[in-house]
Amino acid sequence: MRAVALAAALAATAVPAVASAAPISGYQGEQENATHVNIGWNSAPALELAYGRTIPVERLVRRLDLELGLTLPVFLVTELDSFRLEPAARAMLLQHGGWGLAGRLGLPVHAGDNQTFQFASLGVHTGLAGGYFRRGGFVALEVEHTAILSTYIAASDRARATYEGIRDGFYAPTGGYLDASLAFGLSIGASLEVGLRAGYRSTHGLEPPPLVPFRAEVGLSYAFGTSAAAPPREIKQ
Repeated sequence: MRAVALAAALAATAVPAVASAAPISGYQGEQENATHVNIGWNSAPALELAYGRTIPVERLVRRLDLELGLTLPVFLVTELDSFRLEPAARAMLLQHGGWGLAGRLGLPVHAGDNQTFQFASLGVHTGLAGGYFRRGGFVALEVEHTAILSTYIAASDRARATYEGIRDGFYAPTGGYLDASLAFGLSIGASLEVGLRAGYRSTHGLEPPPLVPFRAEVGLSYAFGTSAAAPPREIKQ
C-alpha cells in the first residue's frame, strides 16, 4: 500500500508541470485557419502553440472550431521534462447582439519524465466563456475545469532501489483544476488578434495548487485562408 500511495503522489505532482490552457482569442474570426501563441504563467511558466480549423455548421451553432495545442515549459521545472498535447473543439453556443456564451471541450494528454519516474496522463478539459463579443474585440469571464482521468507511472531503477515494492501501472484519477479568469481580446486588421488573460487556479476541492495559484497569459492569433462561415449573426435557440 505504501508503494501504491507513493506512486499516486508522484502522479499528482507530475501533472502540474504543464497545466491545461486554451487559446485566448479567436472567438469571432471568419477565416478557415488560425494559429495561436500563448505565453505566461499557468501553474508554471509555459508556452502554448495551437492550430485551429473552422468548420461551418448550419444547425446548433454557426461554426465549430477544431484545435490542436502543444504546451511546453518556458524553462524546465526542476528535473522534469514534460509537455501537454490537447485536441479540442470550441463553438459559440448562444449569442444575442454582442453578448454570447462559448463552450470548449478538450482531451489533454500530459507526458514527462525525471530521475524518479516517467508518466503519461489523460484528462478532460471543459470550459465556458461568457461575455461581450464583437468583431473589434471581446471581454469574457472564463470558467474551466480539468479532470485527470488516469495516469500511468513507470518508476526508474533509482526509485525501485529506494522504495521497495513500487509498481509500474495505471493509477486512478489523481486530481484536477478549476480556473476562473477574465479574458480580453483586440482585433488588429482582419487577421490578427491580441488577447490577455488573468485569473485564479484552484484544485477541485477549491484549495490552491502546489505552485502559485495565479495565472497570467498574453496571446496572439493569426487567421488566414478563405472565409469559412457567414458574418457573425445572432444565434437563436
